[in-house]
Formats: sequence, C-alpha cells, structure tokens
Amino acid sequence: MFRNHRRKAVLTAAALMATTTLLTACQGGADGGDASSSSGSSTTASDAKDKSGADDAGSAGGSTESQAGSGSGSGGTSQGKGVSGTWFGTVSYLAPGKYTVSDLKDTEQAFFTSTDTNIQGAGRICGDAEGQAATPCTEKELEAAAKKGVPATVKVKNGTAVSIVEDHSSSGGGDSDTVKPSGTRSGELGYLAPGKYSLVDSDGNTSSFFSATATTINGNGWICGENGDNKRCTEGELEAAAKKGGVRVVVKLYNGAAVTIDEEHN
Repeated sequence: MFRNHRRKAVLTAAALMATTTLLTACQGGADGGDASSSSGSSTTASDAKDKSGADDAGSAGGSTESQAGSGSGSGGTSQGKGVSGTWFGTVSYLAPGKYTVSDLKDTEQAFFTSTDTNIQGAGRICGDAEGQAATPCTEKELEAAAKKGVPATVKVKNGTAVSIVEDHSSSGGGDSDTVKPSGTRSGELGYLAPGKYSLVDSDGNTSSFFSATATTINGNGWICGENGDNKRCTEGELEAAAKKGGVRVVVKLYNGAAVTIDEEHN
C-alpha cells in the first residue's frame, strides 16, 4: 500500500512538471509571437515613415526646383534694357519724360528723355523757323510741342533719347521741299544734325533727308570699305563721311527718310 501511495505521488509530480513545462512553452511562444509582431510592426512603420519622408523630400525638392526654374526664367529676361536706334517721325507726348515717335510704317516707339538729351528746335519746339541753325530747347518746350505732335529725328540708346532734332522743313524754312520727298535723288552729301543730312544736286539745289534704323547704307571706298568692294556701312561711318565732305551719293527716299544710300562713283 505504501508502494502504491508513492507511485501516485511520483505520477502526480510528473504530471505537474509536464503541465508547468507546457505552460512555459506556450507563454514563451506567445511572447515570441508578440515580439515578432511588434518587430514587424516597427519595421513596417519605419519603412512607411522613411518612404513618406522620401516622398515629402522629393516633393519639396521638385517644388524648389520648379520655383528656382521660374525665378531663373524671370530673372533671365531682358527687363530694363531699352531699344537703341534712330527714328524719324512724329514725336508725341505720353507722360512726363516719356514720349513716342512713329517710324516709316507709323509704328510707334516709346522712349524716355533725360537731363542729357540734346533737344533742338526749328520753330515748333522752339527757335525760329526761318533760322538756318537749330536752336537748343528745354524739356518743357519739347513737352508742349509733343502734346500737339512734332516731326523730328530721335536718336535713342537703351531706351533713352540721346538727341531729338526737329524736322526743319516741317517748320517752313531752310529747305526747298514743301513736302517730305519720295523717290531717288543724287548729289553731294552734307551733315546737318544727328540723323539728318543734306544733298546738293548738280544744279546747286539743296534738299535734306533723314536716316533711320532701317536705312541701308552701302559704301565703296568713301563712306566705308574699299573702292570696287561694296560694303554695308554704319550710321557712324555715314556721319563721319558727311562731315568730311566730298562724298557723292544716290539716295532712295520715302516720306523724307532714306531707304537706301549708295555711293555714286563716275
């Protein structure tokens, strides 16, 4: 009987140990699963965060690049840089210090004046229409005349007028032309003012004309280039040759402005 009791005790202890072992194993498995799940969740969250961060960075980078490109495009434009050239036409008033001048096709070009602008009148801006020389005028006199419209030659550099010279023939004095001439004329070239020249024909009759940015000037040794070698010349070379004198030219005119100027060689 004692043996049977001992045997029961051993079996009971074995059963308790087995139960304990099983419970420990289950708990360990559950803990491992939770740890694995937690680790997996942490990894997934980390990956999502990294991806989200990368997407945000990429989006910000794209936005910055786009803004930088836009800024570069805006800064790369030639804002603030005005036109340069010579225009002959009617000068009109726009605002204090700002005017327009029409070209041969009646297209208006805006420009500014400054304290350095050389303004010369011949009866309408200021001065005497019967005088042989242009008269220096003030900005106020130009403004008053431009509000009515006044024919003049305007030399512009970077949007600002270097000189504004009134058309002398429009004031009724100086030239034999009563209207702005058109056609082809020839004679000896002379200088009158910036962008304005005289032409004396073989009979001694004098007429005047204007040059413009569209005027084609061809030299053949006198204005520019070499004899026998036709070359395109600049306004500066034409002016220098006219001041020197002794240059005969053939001028094609339209409404008082030169379309082409060619040297006339015998």
